[in-house]
Amino acid sequence: MAASSRLISRLTLVTGGGSGIGRAVCQRFASEGASVIVADRNEESANQTLELLSRDHRGQGHMALGVDVSSKDSVETLVTSIQRRFFQPPSVCVNAAGITQDEFLLKMEEDDFDKVIGVNLKGTFLVTQAVSKALVSAGAVKGSIITVGSIVGKVGNMGQVNYSASKAGVEGLTRTAAKELSKFGIRCNCVLPGFITTPMTDKVPEKVIDKLTSIIPMGRMGEPAEVADACAFLASDDSRYITGISIEVAGGLFIG
Repeated sequence: MAASSRLISRLTLVTGGGSGIGRAVCQRFASEGASVIVADRNEESANQTLELLSRDHRGQGHMALGVDVSSKDSVETLVTSIQRRFFQPPSVCVNAAGITQDEFLLKMEEDDFDKVIGVNLKGTFLVTQAVSKALVSAGAVKGSIITVGSIVGKVGNMGQVNYSASKAGVEGLTRTAAKELSKFGIRCNCVLPGFITTPMTDKVPEKVIDKLTSIIPMGRMGEPAEVADACAFLASDDSRYITGISIEVAGGLFIG
């Protein structure tokens, strides 16, 4: 999709911005004129993303910061640092930070369940809460919070009881946040990627990938940029009357 200028003057925060979908979102937002805060647990990766961001629009200023989204103190420090640098909270936030710790239900360790819930679900809660509080305190007239769920949060997936549960929770959290925050002009929507080519899926054996693509109606894995396209739409005023919804970016996987 050709870049537009829908996000000029928007200050945007992207967690998990150091790689995969998060990196693609950062690049897409910057290309549309936004100033982007790349936040990631891996600061080296965040800085690598920072170097890839376009600065073709007047007034753009990008920044990379470290964050552990599962820690309230770390998230609050992140939002405070953004406000000190830019003198305002981010009006757009994409919760793209996520991890997997795959194992079958009967073998999964409690710690691996807790880690995935802590990053994927609790992390989304903490970041959404902190950004929303900052926007309300600043008297902002509008905001857009985008969460990244997963198609497997709707249908489940073998070996991913923790991941599926976390992503189902993200979708429920988003709908509730949309109901509570609409009166403040803050919209909350969820993007549900299917099987996307990212560092996460790089670990999947080729024979499994072949089996997956055979059941995707569009016949291929998705690209991170295709998820970023949906996020850019939800971040912009093109979706100004849309809140509390989920957009599947899954090539038709599990239709019906």
